Amino acid sequence: MRIAHEEKKIPVKEAKEIVKDLMKPNVFIYWVDFLFHIILAWCSFYFCYRANFLSPVQLSLFFVSMFSFYRAAIFIHEITHLRKDTFYLFRAVWNLLCGFPLMIPSFLYQGVHNDHHSIKLYGTKDDGEYFPFVHEERSKILLFPLASFFVPVFFFLRFVFLTPLSYCSSSIRSLVLKKLSSFSIDLNYQRTRSSLDTVAMWQAQEIATCLYGWAFILLILKGVVPYNILVLWFITFGVVFFINSLRTLTAHCYRYSGDKVLDVSEQLFDSVNIPNSFLGFLWAPVGLRFHATHHLIPEMPYHSLGKTHRRLRESFSKKDLYIKTSSSGLLLTLARLWRESGNLVFFILFVGQF
Repeated sequence: MRIAHEEKKIPVKEAKEIVKDLMKPNVFIYWVDFLFHIILAWCSFYFCYRANFLSPVQLSLFFVSMFSFYRAAIFIHEITHLRKDTFYLFRAVWNLLCGFPLMIPSFLYQGVHNDHHSIKLYGTKDDGEYFPFVHEERSKILLFPLASFFVPVFFFLRFVFLTPLSYCSSSIRSLVLKKLSSFSIDLNYQRTRSSLDTVAMWQAQEIATCLYGWAFILLILKGVVPYNILVLWFITFGVVFFINSLRTLTAHCYRYSGDKVLDVSEQLFDSVNIPNSFLGFLWAPVGLRFHATHHLIPEMPYHSLGKTHRRLRESFSKKDLYIKTSSSGLLLTLARLWRESGNLVFFILFVGQF
């Protein structure tokens, strides 16, 4: 949204002062939450495979494993925001139990997501996590979640086959690093080497993920692991990425075309909170229901975002403006994006009220 008047600027310092006692990450919560869900995910995945095909038990276990993997995987977002000199063991264990076997090592997100929060880069063509859906054809809104089903295959091929090939060919290596080494929603985004180098031991993560993939293939070839487990793996994480794509579409309003540098207020009003969604803890886990709040105070740990939202809604001098970032639910937010992308007059009237 375009903020035209000074009274519509958000005082960030005041917001942080109101919630400054909530900013310390609770190590115990991080460990218990992640370990519980990743163990639950792997156990339910195994028993899902062993259950009778399409039986109620298998479908129930699939549901549990998929959402457990999803919640565990979303901790990649928290890892990106944790201070670099903290949580060393947590980062390593997350990659070992989740990042490497799911073909999503943390370096894919670190750096790229930090740019997404940059005052100079948010919403611009250098922000890989932003795409101007409102200014594009509606078909791209549909294609984005549909294409997400193939993301697990994409990253499997990237790490298992293209990684070793890239060390033999400079042209393949350049392609892999620029276009295939980031979580981005803009297909034109190219990651820079300097962005990769901000992530400690990113090459070690890349090689470890490759080795995980090849170990899995060898176990299948030796008959130790049945090949149809790989099929279940692709289906499970295809659904995980599909749900995450829907969440991504609701995270922002996507009204900027990339030719303007936005201040904090404009970033906030282009972001969305969905605090009261009945199933929000499933489709937007680890605090992601409070995405606008997160953009206002990126360093706030996920377990404090709900309390942060309530305090700002009650005590913030700009609480009336802050409340405007909230939406009622996933479907309503998607519907708004759909309407705005296809109706310029509606878009102008909607923005004009602010």
